[in-house]
Amino acid sequence: MFQKVRQAVLESGIWDNGQNETHGFILSPDVYKISEEKRKELDFLGAALHDCLSGIGRIAAIALSPQLCHGVTWDAISRTLCAGIPTVYRDLMIRRPGAVPYICKVDIMESESGDYRIAEIDGHNKHGLGYSTLAAKIRKIVSPCSQSFAGVAYHLAQEMKNRNQNDLTMLYADQERFYLPELVVLKREMENFGINLFVISESEASSNGGSFFKKNEKESATLVDLPFLYHSKGLSELLSQLYKAGRIDFLIPPKPFLGSKAILALLRNDLRNRELESILLSQIQSASLDLLRRYIPETYLIHKRENEEFWRNRCNGRRFVLKESISSGMKGTVFCDDQQFDAAMKTACQSYYRFVLQEEITNRAQNFRYFDRYGELFSAEWYLRITVHYSRRQIADIIVTARQDKKVHGATDCLQIGSAITE
Repeated sequence: MFQKVRQAVLESGIWDNGQNETHGFILSPDVYKISEEKRKELDFLGAALHDCLSGIGRIAAIALSPQLCHGVTWDAISRTLCAGIPTVYRDLMIRRPGAVPYICKVDIMESESGDYRIAEIDGHNKHGLGYSTLAAKIRKIVSPCSQSFAGVAYHLAQEMKNRNQNDLTMLYADQERFYLPELVVLKREMENFGINLFVISESEASSNGGSFFKKNEKESATLVDLPFLYHSKGLSELLSQLYKAGRIDFLIPPKPFLGSKAILALLRNDLRNRELESILLSQIQSASLDLLRRYIPETYLIHKRENEEFWRNRCNGRRFVLKESISSGMKGTVFCDDQQFDAAMKTACQSYYRFVLQEEITNRAQNFRYFDRYGELFSAEWYLRITVHYSRRQIADIIVTARQDKKVHGATDCLQIGSAITE
């Protein structure tokens, strides 16, 4: 089994050219098992998530239009949605207000009681699609008869076919080069579904003047997303103009606030701001909002109008985590027992809406088997991050990243495990 799993990884290309040193992970013969009851629970969560993200998009369209809103709460919403986001997105974020990402990633932890809790909602991030695809390939080897999900590549391909298009572009920014190997995994799988996925770097697209995206007036190009192009302002502006003119479209709309951890604080409204509650309920069905709130831990959006003591008092002796609103993975995440927590807290309390303070989820460790580098089989307790990729309201796939440290993220000492539905 070890050789079969290893061969699948090698054939994917993710470890080509010595990339196993940077993109390696520990191989496992196991899958993450989801009961039919849990699958239904996640289905309901996906429907509520869709409604809430669509509602936040409509609220953003109002908040970012000065002629439509007025007051302290609306100003706070506007500043929250723009915190840490390049100005080129300002006009783009209010177009198609209710549009949601075709693929949306939700990171979930499983508590000690076995309940699901949302650690992060990321509706503006393509990272992980390749790993999800690879984990699905491994799942077919280690558990060939299990019931599973269709996969992210399948859902992306179906959407392109619904649009009567065979070409899809994946533009990645210079600072995203690390993710290129997993994007290639997705590219190869998309080809199996008859879709040409063109993976293009920021530098390459910028050097040819963005000509790749300039189709004739009867054709429009479809891109997966519009990443932060810090080194190519001209390319950002070109893509912005083409989007406004209807010449290009994105499967993940250019709404970076849908990937901000601040959204969790807005949706939770733990400070019980009555005006914010009225705004939320004006655009989101109460049933969907209530359901999503059950999964989000207590979360506060820090601003310097209140002092540090005020925010520390929110913890009330409980364990909390400080997170940057716009960050990737574990970057910008500081646990209360970390040495740098006090310094990070002071920095957060001197800023507006760039950090959230979130109740720490007690992550239940679970037993999984794994292979060492020689193919010997062992088992150990692992902490999990369960990543659910939703396609609209449906589960496209679920992948588990596991480490023996509670700070779970992709690393050479982690497991990447596919999922299977059990009766």
